[in-house]
Amino acid sequence: MEQIQIDTQNHEQMLAYDLIANTNSSFFLTGRAGTGKTTFLHNVQQMTDKQFVVLAPTGVAAILAGGDTIHSFFGLPLEVCTPGTCGRMNEARILTLLHADTIIIDEVSMVRCDIIDAIDYTMRKTLHTTLPFGGKQMVFVGDMFQLPPVVKRGAEHDILHDLYHTDNDFFFYKADAIKRMRLVKIEFEKVYRQCDDANFLRVLESVRMNKVTPENLMLLNQRVATPREDDGMVITVASLNKTADSINKKRLEAIGSEEYVYEGTVNGKFEEKKFPAELNLHLKVGAQVMFIRNDKQRRWANGTLAKVVKLDKEEIQVQLDNGVVCVVPKCNWESVSYEYDREARKLKKEVTGIFSQYPLRLAWAITVHKSQGMTFNKMVLDLSRGLFAPGQLYVALSRVRSLDGLFLTNAIIPQYVHTNREIISYAKGYNDEQLIMNEIESGKAVYESLQKNDNDKAALQYLRLVEKKANSRDIKEAIQQAKRFLDTLICDDDLYGTVGEVPESLLESDHWTTCFLVALLSLYADQAERALEYADKVLAKHQCLEALYVKSRALARLEHYDEADAVNVLIGDVFDMSTPDAKVLYMIAMLNELHIGDPGLDLMRRLVCTKPKYDRGILSLRFLMKRKGIELNTSKESELVSAFNSELDAEGFHTKLLECRAKAPKAVTYLIQCIRKQTFE
Repeated sequence: MEQIQIDTQNHEQMLAYDLIANTNSSFFLTGRAGTGKTTFLHNVQQMTDKQFVVLAPTGVAAILAGGDTIHSFFGLPLEVCTPGTCGRMNEARILTLLHADTIIIDEVSMVRCDIIDAIDYTMRKTLHTTLPFGGKQMVFVGDMFQLPPVVKRGAEHDILHDLYHTDNDFFFYKADAIKRMRLVKIEFEKVYRQCDDANFLRVLESVRMNKVTPENLMLLNQRVATPREDDGMVITVASLNKTADSINKKRLEAIGSEEYVYEGTVNGKFEEKKFPAELNLHLKVGAQVMFIRNDKQRRWANGTLAKVVKLDKEEIQVQLDNGVVCVVPKCNWESVSYEYDREARKLKKEVTGIFSQYPLRLAWAITVHKSQGMTFNKMVLDLSRGLFAPGQLYVALSRVRSLDGLFLTNAIIPQYVHTNREIISYAKGYNDEQLIMNEIESGKAVYESLQKNDNDKAALQYLRLVEKKANSRDIKEAIQQAKRFLDTLICDDDLYGTVGEVPESLLESDHWTTCFLVALLSLYADQAERALEYADKVLAKHQCLEALYVKSRALARLEHYDEADAVNVLIGDVFDMSTPDAKVLYMIAMLNELHIGDPGLDLMRRLVCTKPKYDRGILSLRFLMKRKGIELNTSKESELVSAFNSELDAEGFHTKLLECRAKAPKAVTYLIQCIRKQTFE
């Protein structure tokens, strides 16, 4: 049985594992070709108790990753996603999203920024939250130095230009959703594929980073040569589809033996664009083929070349480069859809279709694009038509294991070494140890609380981090954690007095970020007057909802309820009810009902509907309803609803609610349904 593990001697792998296994933090996982990203992700999914959804931008990539396509899962349109584009998700996919812990987006280098923003908006709206990507952990995976997203010239490009104000490639990290969050970047640096050829590794890195020297080119161009007969099986990698197709067609036609056609089969639902192999595979004895799937017995891997030595209607035999002859079995590829199993309370992959075919394709030639993720022992790089896209030379060269296995049709000229400078700049943020450790620290601090849907405890832990970072004068990190605190917070009644004295050094700064920290920390140090003073300082320089929230809470703490209500009106003017802010709902509902005389019950009802696992919301709604003598409507007998309407004190009802969450979840579901249908005059 294959052992599932990660490389404990690989520092970056251990950091990535820590983030996935022990935090809810999103991050970008990258690494050059051959660094084991795919293997790592496969293993980590089996090593943790989390529930994963794996998505990819194309059908074939999704099949190879063992997941679904982005557009299919989120129900996104195929055209450019303008602001406010929300995918159409059916109930099964909504349930899947609700119960997923981690969403992996593979091959993210090919995903446009507008699609990322549509994913974010769809997740926030579906999960009724303002948290980035609905509060789910997102792991974006890919090598930005490889081929960029495809954008059609004309209207598509013009719309994206107007939306994102850039003429360059529309990479995933240009999404507004990504800009609003901290996304740490981990780069796997240890290369497993070309590990025995140090010189070639150095040249590849120079090509990747656009730092090629004349000496690098001289070394590469020594490989301008034609393979000899005794070089064995060699594949040609070309920049254009028609070049590769032409080579394969001519070489197959040149063989005088009988041609066999092997028809693939489809059972169930399997879209043609997702076919990982040809539906009709044309072969002759003597044809050079390539495996397009790893062998469970490890006789070959994805990209291994072979020669057909025997064919009949029922069997294909090939000879590997090492001389071993193998019978090739048919393979099944599964098209999957994610579903939530209510009984097991786990996500499961539902197989919707099976594609069966021999895992082979003609392989005298292949395109650079289709070669991504493959490894060859010997390869001809066809430069007769040049190279066009940024990153194409790097992708092509990194397919081969060693310099000795490389053959060039033409010399590489400096113009071919074209790497997007923006990507090089973005890569400078890779493996920032301090940022990654900060992310792990904060992620671990709140992970258990978030898993238990304990927003109150998670908010307290974030607040402690804010205080800790502010006291050490790490203002940037304190602001980062303050944002997360406010994103997580719902009710702050228990937080007053939990913060100590605000350092004098912070009080002396006039910068708005420091003033905001003083306002926030002063509020929960129960120094409301100073909180109000510094919130006003922030608002004089920088209008933001966070400062308005602190001001409103400080005014309420000082019992200036009408002034707090006026601030809440300002907040309400920019409040998006499609992705409601839970703390704002709670704050306005309680202030209105207890101090202003305006209606707030419906706001609290909305809070309970958007945060059904937040017990304090249910308790607060019950408290406000009892103040007005209102009972919850019910159409059938329910012990929990009866307890809600009874004279049980708050502690007694909460005990009953916790018992039902543990032993009778359907009773809680029915309670929430009744609350959702409740109307208040």
